Amino acid sequence: MTRPVDPSTTTARAGLGRGDTGDGVDLVAPLSLASVRAYADLPSVDEAMEGRNTYRRYGGGNPQRLEEALIELETVRGRAAPVARVTSSGQAALLLAATLVVTPSRPRVVVVRPCYGGTDALLAGPLGNLGVRMSTVDLPPDGSGDHGALVAAALGPDVAAVVTEVITNPLIGLIDVPAVAAAAHQAGAAAIVDSTFTPPVLLQAFAHGADLVIHSLTKHLAGHSDVCGGILLVDTAHEASDWLDANARLLGCNLSPFDSWLALRGLRTAGLRIERCSENAAALATFFGGRSELQAVYYPGIRGDRDAALAAKLLDHGRGAMLSIDLRGGGTAADAFIRGLDGIRLAPSLGDVATTVSYPTSTSHRGLSPQQRAALGIGDGLVRISVGIEHIDDLKAEFDAALVAASAG
Repeated sequence: MTRPVDPSTTTARAGLGRGDTGDGVDLVAPLSLASVRAYADLPSVDEAMEGRNTYRRYGGGNPQRLEEALIELETVRGRAAPVARVTSSGQAALLLAATLVVTPSRPRVVVVRPCYGGTDALLAGPLGNLGVRMSTVDLPPDGSGDHGALVAAALGPDVAAVVTEVITNPLIGLIDVPAVAAAAHQAGAAAIVDSTFTPPVLLQAFAHGADLVIHSLTKHLAGHSDVCGGILLVDTAHEASDWLDANARLLGCNLSPFDSWLALRGLRTAGLRIERCSENAAALATFFGGRSELQAVYYPGIRGDRDAALAAKLLDHGRGAMLSIDLRGGGTAADAFIRGLDGIRLAPSLGDVATTVSYPTSTSHRGLSPQQRAALGIGDGLVRISVGIEHIDDLKAEFDAALVAASAG
């Protein structure tokens, strides 16, 4: 095609050939479960070892097809395509990223919070035991402040990277990623962006200063709660791209062929799913905004003029499927609200094709003390909602009944 291809077109055709040969090609990507290949002689195995299909740990076959599809989605027009490796989870993608940027002279990683609880737990825990030092920058819960300046104040010559989300988990705040990335670069550090809440059909993080981009494939990209996987993409302009393949082979954290096949299948509907989920989430943010049972609604772009301008700048294709609500009455009200739901299920994850809710206090942020959660703005009444593709009237009706149940106690 001579014109730019919309992301929904790219996702629908992900991993497929054109059928140019006389015998044609399968209309779905083939699945190969072999963990190793055999060769006829030494020259042939020696040549094959330079590629990725010799041994499953090297990540060829189905994982490579998935990578190629996601590279196409994340490639910013006019720039070189990034390199990528799919991993066994989003956490494994962060682990792989850390091995690419942390050095003895730069052992510190700065984490912008609120964020997924597993991010700082991994860096402060297992990686901390290996010498990685973690610092945090806690953004104001109301979304105020100069994000770039707040991050810059925490940086120094010992910082290897700044890790930030685009939309924070679980408070659904929008981070000024270009400003955070600029601060990181000023200090000679890499900008690692967790874009799980903003798949590339909504935002290409490389266009906003990211050097490394992480997605949890488990969530919106695969979309059906039957895959656990992640992906790390690295800008080829960054030196870390030179080490991605070697480090991934040595760590052995690659995604399995079957999970790769399932993720590629899910990716083909991601454009439509994410569009519908985003529309539903926007409608629910308005619906919840007028409810007396709630003391706060968290959704990108509703925290004032600065937040609205940032949302218009970064998320002009939709603001994603995530929002959170804070119920008056704390944990008791949250429990009554969740019990009052019918078809909407409680699950410690997100990104399913159907709507789910999560309770951060006992799931993603259970490792924090009540005081630590309170400092981040995560109260006992907070419920995170991952919006699905259901009809919006049905979602409103079910949430209305649950709010009435929460109010009744």
